[in-house]
Amino acid sequence: MSTTTIPYDPKTVALLVIDMQESLRREIIDIIPNIQSVVKTCHEKEIPVFWTQYGHRNLEFDGGAVGRWWGSKSIIWGSEEWEIVKELKPFISRSPTSIDILDFIIKNKTRYDAFYKTDLDSLLISLGIKTLIISGAETNLCCEATARRGFDQDYNIVFLQDATATENKKMHEATLLNLKYGVAKISTVTEVIEWLSKN
Repeated sequence: MSTTTIPYDPKTVALLVIDMQESLRREIIDIIPNIQSVVKTCHEKEIPVFWTQYGHRNLEFDGGAVGRWWGSKSIIWGSEEWEIVKELKPFISRSPTSIDILDFIIKNKTRYDAFYKTDLDSLLISLGIKTLIISGAETNLCCEATARRGFDQDYNIVFLQDATATENKKMHEATLLNLKYGVAKISTVTEVIEWLSKN
């Protein structure tokens, strides 16, 4: 008998894999296997997967406040640090025959929020998506900002506590505490895989 407590329909869900990039390798190394597991399950269940890559082509023109905040630490579009980590690249699946199992790569993300000036929302709407599973980095910046924006745009949010990561445990747990209060269902990879297996 199922023990999952996720109340949403697994037939209208998409997975967001946010900014699993080489520049964040130190922070994200421990969650890579969990990301691999949930992506594999989504592919098996024909659930759309969206990969984002954060970076700037020219800080003066596309950096905004986030560019001013991080300055020279900002990720440069197209650099080695901008690339998705090598352990996950084989898990990016692109199908020529079915949009239902097509992985989407959002390469023009220039803010914490993955919706900001990208085609993420229009793609989700076109696929009939109602619920977003949030994974990736960093928990308290891009993952949290995207979860909050998604919630404000009326998506149900499932936030993976063991497939998101940031600089330290305190920051990670603070985000989980805040999102749990009024934004997201906080879940584990195991729980999400069980839920998706209903589909």
